Amino acid sequence: MSFRSLERYESQKAAYDNYKAWKLLSPDAKQALYDAIPGIATGRAKPVLSAGFIIPFNATGTIVTYIETKKIIDATQGSAVGAAVATALRTALSGQFFATATGTTPVIISSPRYKFAKLSFTRRNTPVARVSRITKRSYKKPTSDTISMPFGGSSMSEDFDVAVAEIKTKASGANAWANASAGEIKQTYKFTPEGI
Repeated sequence: MSFRSLERYESQKAAYDNYKAWKLLSPDAKQALYDAIPGIATGRAKPVLSAGFIIPFNATGTIVTYIETKKIIDATQGSAVGAAVATALRTALSGQFFATATGTTPVIISSPRYKFAKLSFTRRNTPVARVSRITKRSYKKPTSDTISMPFGGSSMSEDFDVAVAEIKTKASGANAWANASAGEIKQTYKFTPEGI
């Protein structure tokens, strides 16, 4: 062991001792420490959701087929954590979901196992000072809000890749969301295809 390693051990010993003490705690005690983190219970984004309908990509036939979902972001978000992210995501997906099933005798399918295509918006905010519940050392960590919403075709014949391109490039779309990053605030997005 080198002298540098010995010196590093001395500087890290207090944090290591705190870590060992934390490992000996019961699961309930560890959970209590986690729950005591400022804002941990109220700082998570919980968007208001409502029921709606998605048209699957590359659907065939002349009768419009919809798949029902209860995970459409509601138009009214209030002032809850992540409300701005949810509103921006709903706006970006305008035209790719439907509040009602329209058309001549539309077919509505309820399929709990169906894996919708999804778009996620994430906003990573300015880092805030924290104290580790495990090592008791100070550090900075950014808070972040991530919200996802299912989407489908604007019509029965629309392809996933075409829809993604439109969502990215529209005025209030995904690219506009990412380009609004400023300073320490970073905004990103992620598309997930159907069935994954």
